[in-house]
Amino acid sequence: MTDNKDRKAFYRELGKYSALGLEMAMSVIIGLAIGYYLDKWLGTTPWLTVIWIGLGFAAGVRSLYRAALRSEKDLEKDEEKKRKPGGE
Repeated sequence: MTDNKDRKAFYRELGKYSALGLEMAMSVIIGLAIGYYLDKWLGTTPWLTVIWIGLGFAAGVRSLYRAALRSEKDLEKDEEKKRKPGGE
């Protein structure tokens, strides 16, 4: 039974962390698209594209940082459960 619980927990964590890579890539791609179309519209090539790519990258890094904080809190909760009497 614990093997099944461990496997489910493993796949749940794997799903969380695999989504982070997609989230990072999408942030940069969305920033690129916004910058490209603003540059095209305003005729400021390549400046807005560079700025928006940077903003997209910053948004991706922020989401990675928030996920790391969330993961740390989850690990602390798991450790607390294990330390309590009768914990798994």
